[in-house]
Formats: sequence, structure tokens, C-alpha cells
Amino acid sequence: MRVVVIGAGIVGVSSALWLRRMGAEVTLIDRDAPGQGASFGNAGVLAASAVRPSIDAGAIRAAPGMLLDRDKPLFLRWSYLPKLLPWLLRAARHAGRAEVARIGAALGELVTDAVAAHEALARGTEAAAYLARSDYVYAYPDARGL
Repeated sequence: MRVVVIGAGIVGVSSALWLRRMGAEVTLIDRDAPGQGASFGNAGVLAASAVRPSIDAGAIRAAPGMLLDRDKPLFLRWSYLPKLLPWLLRAARHAGRAEVARIGAALGELVTDAVAAHEALARGTEAAAYLARSDYVYAYPDARGL
């Protein structure tokens, strides 16, 4: 079997590796080096507990101030706002405490076995030497932040 996998991020590389293990002849194609696209930003951390949606009531309250402060981590190309607004309004409807908890629980189900799956993926490769299980600690200023 011959397979072409387009995209050398974590999904594409993982798919290609499992296909090779099943005996397929695999060609992996990406315009950049492997792992340089969307998979680049997580710095190699598999934080299976980090499933809290990024849009919650606190984020919505903080967004205007962040957009107006160049030193804050939020950027918006203002000309894109009309296109983005419908999505933002839909997302805001899911920013309440109950919805954030519901979405977080659902996302948690998706990543329950993420660490074990990555260990299985790396088994037998040079990458296995770079995997290390460790604790991941979150710090909050107070119970409200939690």
C-alpha cells in the first residue's frame, strides 16, 4: 500500500509512523520542516490536564484591555473584526461557568490517553529518549482564578 500524508505536524507524522509500522510505503509532504506549523507552539509539552477552554468570562472581560495594550498577549487585525465577530459571539455564549466545565470535561476525555499514546508512538525511535513523565503545576492567585 502506498500512502501520501500531507502535513508534517504531530498528526501527520504520527499517521505516517503508524502507517509505516503497518507496512505501508509512506511519503510525508509539508512545505516546511516537520513540526514547524501548528505543532510548533506547544514546546513539546503534553499537558493532558490543560483542557480548560481559553474563552471564559474572565477572558472576555480582560480582552478589551489586552487589545489596547501592546504589551499584552492578544492581537487583532481590526479589519478582520467583521468576519470574526459572528464566531466571537457564538464563543461568548459558551463562556459561562457551567459551559466551561462541560467543555473542559469533554476535552479531557479526548486527551486521557495522550501521554501513553505518544509513548507508544515514540517506542522504537530516537525520539523515545526525549520523553520524560513529570508533574505539571498550575499556580493561581486565588480560588477565583482556579
